[in-house]
Amino acid sequence: MNETVCRVRIRCTPEALWGALTDTEVPRPWKGGETVHSSWAPEAAYELRAGGSEVALGHVIAIDPPRRLKATFDPRWDPAVVNEPPGTLEYRIETAEDGTCELTVRITGLSGASAAAVERDTSATYLRLKEWIEAGGDQ
Repeated sequence: MNETVCRVRIRCTPEALWGALTDTEVPRPWKGGETVHSSWAPEAAYELRAGGSEVALGHVIAIDPPRRLKATFDPRWDPAVVNEPPGTLEYRIETAEDGTCELTVRITGLSGASAAAVERDTSATYLRLKEWIEAGGDQ
């Protein structure tokens, strides 16, 4: 099974980080203006969109704001990945002793082009999130 794990420490509150990850219909500059649409209720569907197109779809498996979100992850960003099987995406937020948050992003179960893209892009994506939040983007 393919697994990509990214850990990043961010100077912010768990609530600010949770909002950056889950606020709906708000462009996310750290992800190229992508928006997420969901009620975030257990078993609720979600959709990531960019430029009017679907980027990924899924359903909430488990949610415990502002500490954990686990969902199915079905990439749609490129015709090459549309027919590949979905995986799972999990966010875990822990508060460190110094008051920062440690975000762990775990994406599992992908294969082919979607797994390659996730392996290549995940760290850079969440480093942009860190930079954006620490520059005041969460306010």
